[in-house]
Amino acid sequence: MNPILFTAAKGAERAMLAQDVRANNLANVNTVGFKMLLENSQYMKVDGSGFESSVTARTNSASNNFKAGSDIVTNRPLDAQIIDSGFFAVQGNDTETAELYTRDGSFKVDQDGNLMLGKRSVLDAGGQPINIPEYQEINIDSDGIISIIPPGGGANIEVAELKLVKPESFDMTLDPTGLFVTKTGEPLPADETVEVRSGYLESSNVSSLEELVSIMSLQRQYEMQVKTMAAASEIEQMGNQLLKG
Repeated sequence: MNPILFTAAKGAERAMLAQDVRANNLANVNTVGFKMLLENSQYMKVDGSGFESSVTARTNSASNNFKAGSDIVTNRPLDAQIIDSGFFAVQGNDTETAELYTRDGSFKVDQDGNLMLGKRSVLDAGGQPINIPEYQEINIDSDGIISIIPPGGGANIEVAELKLVKPESFDMTLDPTGLFVTKTGEPLPADETVEVRSGYLESSNVSSLEELVSIMSLQRQYEMQVKTMAAASEIEQMGNQLLKG
């Protein structure tokens, strides 16, 4: 294969994959707690006859930027935002690991009293689903302790403690569900140093402007590589015609 054509084709492929990553970021610009994806490219030497001086780029699986998003003030007592580093733990399902992790703290209590994040049970410090008794008022304090005032009033009663974990970012990978999981699949221990605050959520850390600029740049790169492929193919055809006389 023509080395120029091969290199340009790989460049076009890399630009397309990178555009997919950026498009996914844009689609999640309003997703609470979303961590932007970063495409990872690695330069590598091409083996084979005729490719002795050729180098191409290989796009590896995307990683995440764990920079914190902006504060969203909700004043809702069941909304919780992690301060600095850390994750909430939620239950996986039969086909996944036992625990998944997220920065999204938009919790709700369902009709059975289960504390939920979407359709997933929120886990307590022991890794068990949290169930909340009937309450008049509810509060989540800075160390993740959930307390209620029962119907009719009275003193605060502690009913559960959120499982808060603090892994190293390189120990985490994105699960197909869009939540995070440890690379080993093993549950993390609770970390008492993680702090939260009630009445707030964390926005996505995606900048729509930066992603749009990146997409436009990648589109230009893709078009340039396609033009290079067309030119290389044309030169190859002209060379073949000259050889045929």
